[in-house]
Amino acid sequence: MRSADGERTLTLTVEVASRADQRNRGLMFRESLDELAGMLFVFEEDRTGGFWMLNTLIPLDIAYLAADGTVLEIVHGVPQSPEVLRPAQPYRYTLEVNGGWFERQGFGVGDVVELPDDVEAE
Repeated sequence: MRSADGERTLTLTVEVASRADQRNRGLMFRESLDELAGMLFVFEEDRTGGFWMLNTLIPLDIAYLAADGTVLEIVHGVPQSPEVLRPAQPYRYTLEVNGGWFERQGFGVGDVVELPDDVEAE
């Protein structure tokens, strides 16, 4: 993770959800998530569909990312909620981390998730 001005960086350990079955399950049924861990959802093309928190036991921040990794929007997922959390604009990736993570770490919209070169949807 890198701030928009390049002054701050932070390394996260993420699970990559590049296949449909991985994206469908996401972080459901997890009882905890390390503070510097998360899940990166990878899609083949820009999309507008949302995420929901059904069967998700922990609060999450969901960051919608542009193709270059720029954070476009962050929403706060409530455990077990059936509400679909749709972003206002198309995105290519999402990053799910613990609820409140972005605020605690001082990152937000406009900052950048540096993506590995070999990340692609299957």
